[in-house]
Amino acid sequence: MQDFFKVKGFYKKLLFSSLPAVALVLAVLAGYLSLSEQMIGLPWVLYVIATLALMKCSFIVRLTFSQLNKILGQSHYLIHVLFLFGLLISLIILSFTTDYLALYLLDHQHFKSNALGASPLYILFFEFFYFSLITFSTVGYGDIVALSHIAKLLVVMEVLLYFFVMVFGVANINRINIKDE
Repeated sequence: MQDFFKVKGFYKKLLFSSLPAVALVLAVLAGYLSLSEQMIGLPWVLYVIATLALMKCSFIVRLTFSQLNKILGQSHYLIHVLFLFGLLISLIILSFTTDYLALYLLDHQHFKSNALGASPLYILFFEFFYFSLITFSTVGYGDIVALSHIAKLLVVMEVLLYFFVMVFGVANINRINIKDE
């Protein structure tokens, strides 16, 4: 029974330590959604989006990998490591979803797709969540295509994060101490 409370405490501590990253992603999304129509066509806004994406990536990676190093340094359940990787991947995908959505809201010419058009915001969010998930998994169906240099840069950053996460995970797989539940 004592192990049960240790496990519950682990998830609570991990989720609490990831709150700054989640708050950052949500704050940036709120900022993107509050962009006024006056900003459409201003080239510096695109560079702000790219810079924020880079900052979010480094923040998410630094925060999460510091947590992963703590977990790997101790004897924990494999499910803890898998949960942390799931949390990391979710944050990355949601972060890039917001970036892609902001680019599209600023100018529809950043992406080509038959599915986007003049859809409601929740449909656009879902479409770019799908695009981010497919991009992160490196499947790339081609139904949504990045056209502008900024959009392509964001796609490249997401794919590089995928390789970074996978390489880091595979390189440290031998450090995972598996406990029986």
